[in-house]
Amino acid sequence: MDKKDLKQIRIEIAEVIEDNINPHFEDIQKDVQEIKTNMVTKSYLDDKLAELEGGMVAKLRKEDRKVNRLVEILQKKSLLTKEDVKQLEELKVFPKISQGQS
Repeated sequence: MDKKDLKQIRIEIAEVIEDNINPHFEDIQKDVQEIKTNMVTKSYLDDKLAELEGGMVAKLRKEDRKVNRLVEILQKKSLLTKEDVKQLEELKVFPKISQGQS
């Protein structure tokens, strides 16, 4: 094989690469770019999860206040015993903190 043959082989290999391999890389690059464009970041997820948690806590507190008020009313009407109230207080989502605790 002489230099001319080697040069021709290089040309043929370059054409094969250009025609068959490069288009696939271009498609892959487009796919990767689309994924990057559509994917969410960790900070975005953290923010959304924090918002969701805040909303859930607010709803739970509201429901907890309703249940606590209902227990008070039922106790005042003597429909619940002290033992009933004690058991229900153990189930509170947000237990009251006594003034001696912080």
